[in-house]
Amino acid sequence: MSGTDTGTAPPLSPDHRTPAFARDRLTVTAYGGLAVYAYLLYALGPLLPLLRQDLQLSYLLMSLHSAAFAAGAILTNLLFRRLRTRVGHRALFWTALALLALGSLLLATELSAAVTLGAALLGGIGGALLQTTALAVLAEHHGADESLRARALVEANAAASVSALAAPVVISGLQSAGASWNWCLVLPALALALMYPALRAEQLRPRTAPVAAQAAAPAARADRSAGVFPLRAALCGLVVGFEFCLAYYAAPLLTSHLHLTASQASAALALFYGSELAGRLAGSRLASGARSARSAALVAGSLTVAAAGFLALWLASATWLALVGLALGGLGIANLFPLTLSLAVSAAPGRTDQATARVQLTVSACIMLAPLLLGTLSDHLGVRSAFGLAGCLLPFAALLLAAGRQRPAPADSSSSGVTPHVRH
Repeated sequence: MSGTDTGTAPPLSPDHRTPAFARDRLTVTAYGGLAVYAYLLYALGPLLPLLRQDLQLSYLLMSLHSAAFAAGAILTNLLFRRLRTRVGHRALFWTALALLALGSLLLATELSAAVTLGAALLGGIGGALLQTTALAVLAEHHGADESLRARALVEANAAASVSALAAPVVISGLQSAGASWNWCLVLPALALALMYPALRAEQLRPRTAPVAAQAAAPAARADRSAGVFPLRAALCGLVVGFEFCLAYYAAPLLTSHLHLTASQASAALALFYGSELAGRLAGSRLASGARSARSAALVAGSLTVAAAGFLALWLASATWLALVGLALGGLGIANLFPLTLSLAVSAAPGRTDQATARVQLTVSACIMLAPLLLGTLSDHLGVRSAFGLAGCLLPFAALLLAAGRQRPAPADSSSSGVTPHVRH
């Protein structure tokens, strides 16, 4: 499908019963933007301990960088409704990518803590705007069938995982070559320079809503009154908060408890991100044809694997066991965000922009608060003791998942998420 042919119905699958999944220009553009965002987001994990060494920061001040990044995301999602009513998806997407690239370059200057905190805030604003816009476009564009939406979101996160895996590898490679790690932060600007000439003509206009999606609005109102969407949004926030506790504090745990060097710990994170990538590639297959009940079962299984990985990492007395924990943790975490996001969007049929922005607001708050709390506790209790508290997020997530499954679901969630641009 061409970049301009986004208002027509999707092609049918060979069985002629459900639409076929099409990776058109709109989908590829959204995937690419999310991959650039993921690169900077996941580079912060191995990057912040190095920044802490260079600028002589405390754990709390180090964590303030991730908090500033998340604060920018919160601000963006609070304003997303107003921005979206005035500006189209295309302008939002490219502006967001430019802001992300600028924040990344400013962070690379490493002039002072004040400058790097400002850069993190700017990167968070651009990154959240980019992610919310791209995810809303994907959810609407592939929202004619719930399984297609879930597959698009899982594939988007698989693309992001490639960038996430590249981040620690690039940082470790630069250090091994005797170069400064700061050069890794030039890549988002290079990606913008490559993507814009090739994809700037894509309008990022999702398909027109099928009639069934508009008919699902009464079910959406009933579902919201039953409280399913808030539970699923909170579930999404908790699993992402747990993910970033591991992403930001696995490296400090490895250096403080198992006495790895900062470079070795950064390289070890590549195993975590590699497992996430493998899990998301497999998840694309598993999500194909999945409805809410199956997605919830996949979330439950993922939580179990993530919990096993966390315990292995936290209790490890040898490096090999910690590496096994990182691999299991990445495998379990891999599909938690896209699957819980799809569950949340399915609880708000016809209101994709609004649902995505609200979920992203919850997610950003958890990204800000969870690592910040860990940083504060690490300064007082030590990294290992503080890190143990991150595991408490998983039982709470399991409770929210169970509570959401006990509430009534929308009458026709398969058609959710395509009514054009309904706001708060």
